[in-house]
Amino acid sequence: MDTGTFLALGIMVGVMFAAWFLSRKANKNEYEYDEMQLKIRARGYQIGFYTALMLMLALILLWELGWLTFATPGLAVFAALLISVTVFAVYCILNDAFLSIRGKANRYYGIFGLILAIEGLVCVRRISEGKILEDGKFTFDSGVPVVMFICYLIILITLIVKTVCKREAEE
Repeated sequence: MDTGTFLALGIMVGVMFAAWFLSRKANKNEYEYDEMQLKIRARGYQIGFYTALMLMLALILLWELGWLTFATPGLAVFAALLISVTVFAVYCILNDAFLSIRGKANRYYGIFGLILAIEGLVCVRRISEGKILEDGKFTFDSGVPVVMFICYLIILITLIVKTVCKREAEE
C-alpha cells in the first residue's frame, strides 16, 4: 500500500474512533432501541450475514473458475464484507431501526459526508495519477476507496431519502 492509502485508512479509522468516543459521552438514553427496532436489527444482522456468506461463496467459485479477473482476491473479500454491512444498514434504515428512538440523522450526515469526502478525494487522486487499475485489475490500494465511497454513498442517500419521506409523512 502506498502512503495515500495509509493516510486515507488512518483518517477513516480516526473518524470512526471519534464517532465512537463521542457516542459514549452522549446521553445513554439517546441510543436506546425499542423492542421492535431490536427485532428489525436482528433480522438485518441475519440478512447481512447471509449476504456476506453468499458473496464469499460466489467469490470462491469465481476464483476457482478463473473468472475473478477484475479485482485482486483481497479487494474482492473486502468488498463483499462492506456490501454486507451496506445491506444491513439499508435494511435497518428502510425499516426505521437504524436510528435509535431519540436518534438524530444529522449526526450521521456529518460522519458519512466526511467519509465520502475523504474517499472521494482519494478516488480522484488515484484516477488523476492513472493508478486506478494495475495490470487491468483493481488492487486493494486502488479499489478500497472506490468500494467505500459507493457503499457509504448508498447508505447516505438511503438515510436522506428515508428522513425526507418521514418528515413529509409527518406533515
